[in-house]
Amino acid sequence: MFDDDKPIVLPPGPKPIVPGRVKLEIRNNEKVPMDDNTQKVLLKFTGEENSRSPVDIVAVLDLTGSMKDNQNIEEFRKAMRFVLTKLSPVDRLSIVTYSTSAERLCPLIPVTPSFKTEFEYLISCLRSGGATNMEEGLRMGMDILNHRKFSRGRVGAIMFMSNGWQRDGDTRNVELGDVTVHTFGFGQHHDPLDLKDISDRSLGGTYSDFPLGNLSLGFAQCLGGLLSVVAQDLTLVFHLPDEQTCNSRSQVWLPSTIRLGDLCIKECRKVLMEVHLPRGLTDILKVSYTYKFDGEIFESDTLTIAVQRTVEVTAAQQKTLPDVRAEDIRLRIVRIMKQATADADSNNLDSARDKLIRGIKSPTGFSKEEVGVSSSKHKDDVGALWAQLNGELKYDLRAQLEELLKLMKSEAIYDWEGRAFAYSLLSSHNAQRPAGRGYNMEKFATPQMYDFLMEAAGLDVKP
Repeated sequence: MFDDDKPIVLPPGPKPIVPGRVKLEIRNNEKVPMDDNTQKVLLKFTGEENSRSPVDIVAVLDLTGSMKDNQNIEEFRKAMRFVLTKLSPVDRLSIVTYSTSAERLCPLIPVTPSFKTEFEYLISCLRSGGATNMEEGLRMGMDILNHRKFSRGRVGAIMFMSNGWQRDGDTRNVELGDVTVHTFGFGQHHDPLDLKDISDRSLGGTYSDFPLGNLSLGFAQCLGGLLSVVAQDLTLVFHLPDEQTCNSRSQVWLPSTIRLGDLCIKECRKVLMEVHLPRGLTDILKVSYTYKFDGEIFESDTLTIAVQRTVEVTAAQQKTLPDVRAEDIRLRIVRIMKQATADADSNNLDSARDKLIRGIKSPTGFSKEEVGVSSSKHKDDVGALWAQLNGELKYDLRAQLEELLKLMKSEAIYDWEGRAFAYSLLSSHNAQRPAGRGYNMEKFATPQMYDFLMEAAGLDVKP
């Protein structure tokens, strides 16, 4: 059990007053038809400018035989040195390496100037050799975070790196709980399926695929998010009306929750909900949210979303708000990407390419079942799909579909780089966070993530 993490020593003084850290915007049609119909409601959470939470990072590094090339080890050192330049004395870092077994090089230590020298020494001594036991490395990283003595108000995360395929053990045996695990595939010989599974099972983690020479970019982008967290464990609480009691005086509301993970400064997290409205119902949804900061739990007031029922608008006449439509279309295209990737993984590249080509032309070429549409009117809504999107989003989604199509040209190309690209792309969309894909499509990046990325790339983004 690793419970020897070192405390943070801060000068005495009053704690700052922390105002609201999360902004919620709700977008929906205000006037809706009187008859039964379905409405889409978009909830958009944004991290407000504010002081960030201190972080505890466990870097889990692959030192197996696949890393024997000196260039690979040097890439590690370069990436870790960038991490050291960005962490402050309120942050803590632990380094774990794995090959046949796992080894903790140091406990969670505050990144003070004196300890940066010690970290630098540890990084310079990295040597490779042995089999690939990813399970042991991941388990040790989890043990370090789970057994902290000093964890109140601190963001805990694992940055897990791999350059090979799992030979011993099975990472699925490791319970990840509420920990965020960002995984990084390094080079062409890692296992994207295993790394994506790890990040998907964690709370808000992403899988990034970076070619040789670009690992620092992945670490930088990830770090830009971890060092700007303003709300931990953001959770949406919503209540939908029970249709069986809609016309009674004792209206019953059915509660549900969605965990959205940590939220960074200027980071957005969107939730698109489809609500069925029986005739005459005006209060259609109740929402609230909770998050943690500095060990305290914040609970928002409950908001009731109401609409005006009118005979002036019919289901056929009603238009969808542009930002609601854009998120709806993004989710449909992601479903197409997911279906095409599943086909490619089943060695059915003809079907995968067909889906992507139809998606590039217009997802309206799909049936309602194929794109997950539950209302008959929505197919007509997207009759001119690409024309309804703004320039940047349209370019991003088209580029992603076209890149997937190119990487599914043959089984050899898909196995070599297409699968890693597809999994990283889906990871990014699912988490609504940037994930390095060796391709410049960073729709979800915040300003700090972008600045860190450019700095690691050696580009000066400051005037």
